[in-house]
Amino acid sequence: MNLPRPLRKLINPRETVVLKKDFREIWNSAGVRALLILLPLVFAGVIPIVFIVLSNLLPAQSFAGMDQLRALLGEAQSGMNDRQALFYLFSDCLGPMFFLLIPLLVSCIAAATSFLGERQHGTMETLFLTPLTTREIFKAKVIGCLVLSVLATLIAFLLFTVIMIVGDIQLGVTFFLANASWWVLLLLVAPGLILFGVLFMVVLNAHGTGVGESMQICGYVALPFILLFVAQFSGLFRLQSGGYLAIAAVIWVIDLFLWRSAARHFTTERLLR
Repeated sequence: MNLPRPLRKLINPRETVVLKKDFREIWNSAGVRALLILLPLVFAGVIPIVFIVLSNLLPAQSFAGMDQLRALLGEAQSGMNDRQALFYLFSDCLGPMFFLLIPLLVSCIAAATSFLGERQHGTMETLFLTPLTTREIFKAKVIGCLVLSVLATLIAFLLFTVIMIVGDIQLGVTFFLANASWWVLLLLVAPGLILFGVLFMVVLNAHGTGVGESMQICGYVALPFILLFVAQFSGLFRLQSGGYLAIAAVIWVIDLFLWRSAARHFTTERLLR
């Protein structure tokens, strides 16, 4: 497997060996491979299709609770029929939540397999016996997890975009990328979540957490994030581009602290004890 030229300039040949090894181990693990395929497929493919079908099956007459749902969209739903309003609600409120779970969970899974898997299988000691320095091992593994997570997120977004375009055209709804919030999500929030997931797993690795336990902890980390989106249905607030910018800023600040902590904890003494 030949790495892209920009990536070859970023890491040296010794680090490339570690990166390729991690790619093989992640892909050769049937359980991990299934998760990396199924999570984007479900969140970016199956769920949007379900909402397209539901929107098309919606009766001409308003059903109970539709007025409350339309109220969540404010002036954006004016002029829309119920079918359009339901699909726009997914595009504006629920779609971002499902999409952002992809970079968060994929990065956690990749990093757990790369970092925690080494400890669990007892192969971390072998890495430290190679000519690689601790910093090179850390750098190669972090970059490998980031690249894999970014690729998975981009592929998922392409799938999501195709399906959403079909829904937008079929239901006569404004193209979802015309909403500035989606650009903030894609360019700022998603990369921040990818880095967060990787660094969070590195910190857990330094504390001797197992792969299974780390996955459970990652699920707990995702829960407040999910609740933030679900809370919109209470009518207290509605996330728009400004809100997503604030979320992105918080995530990147947390990433900065996690980076310092991860680099400080990724030492031979901590990882071999």
